[in-house]
Amino acid sequence: MNSLPEIHSAGFGSLDIRSKLLLFILLMVLTLMFNHPAWHGIMTLGIVGAGLGMGLTFQRMFSRLIPLFPLFLLIAIFTGFSSTSGFIHPENRAPLLVVWKTLCLTRGGILLGITFLLRLVNMVVFTLLILASTPLDDFINLFVKLRFPPSLSFMITTALRFVPALDKKRALIITAQRARGIDPDQGGWLWRFKAHIAIMIPLIVNAILIADQLTMALMNRGFGYRNQWTILSRLCFTKKDYLILTVCAAGLASGIFIKFHGNWGMI
Repeated sequence: MNSLPEIHSAGFGSLDIRSKLLLFILLMVLTLMFNHPAWHGIMTLGIVGAGLGMGLTFQRMFSRLIPLFPLFLLIAIFTGFSSTSGFIHPENRAPLLVVWKTLCLTRGGILLGITFLLRLVNMVVFTLLILASTPLDDFINLFVKLRFPPSLSFMITTALRFVPALDKKRALIITAQRARGIDPDQGGWLWRFKAHIAIMIPLIVNAILIADQLTMALMNRGFGYRNQWTILSRLCFTKKDYLILTVCAAGLASGIFIKFHGNWGMI
């Protein structure tokens, strides 16, 4: 069975998983503190640059965002016509297009919509970087440190491991259907719906078979007999991780200072 494709590099990939999670938490905090798209654009450039440095391609980083495009479009439309009461700068409250008495398109609404889109992009791409650069053993070690129950830890790591495997099964099923002359992406919506049902049935059967094989393997290995994991390697901080801790503390302090002195980074 295939696991997550892992990319180990001398930079981000070699960090301790706790350092990566601290960077992710810092990203979330800064994301919520500021709502101007320029700040989020800088974060996006940093995240994409880190991904390119790890060897990831643009296609791999942004392919997961394609199914979210309708959501992005709805966010951009609704936030463009959002209320003007939450904007600090007067120029962002000025209406650009008045549709109704209380419904108008504003500059601040457009900027806020771009901010929401960049927030989603940053979260999805940064999560992908963590998953692609972190072995599953590190996740297990982290769950042991956090004293998670073994059953919960196994459930989470199994989802991380086998969801990509099922996605590859789905691609193989679609290829087999096309080889038989059935293209699920052509025709009307009713035809595409029926074609995807033909894809889901073998995919569900494959998922049940994988679950059955996994259950038998766990029973043969006595999973659940002990309440503790057998740890092959332990998490340890290096100089890089301590440097990341310093960067996170400095970044949080800088963000708080900028937030409450001059309304920088605000619409």
